[in-house]
Amino acid sequence: MDRDETICFCGDVDAGTIMDAIAAGATTVEAVGEATGAGTHCGGCQDRIADIIEEMQA
Repeated sequence: MDRDETICFCGDVDAGTIMDAIAAGATTVEAVGEATGAGTHCGGCQDRIADIIEEMQA
């Protein structure tokens, strides 16, 4: 996945920011939201965030 790909358009949060939050210990969609703001607006990107968490934990 391209780290520069925008995942949360409402919050303008890219994949790299989300990956960094996961690497720092945010292991749920809610924790990623608290750390980055991603998924806390309309919620449309929460499935993508969950997918990134799952990929990084595999």
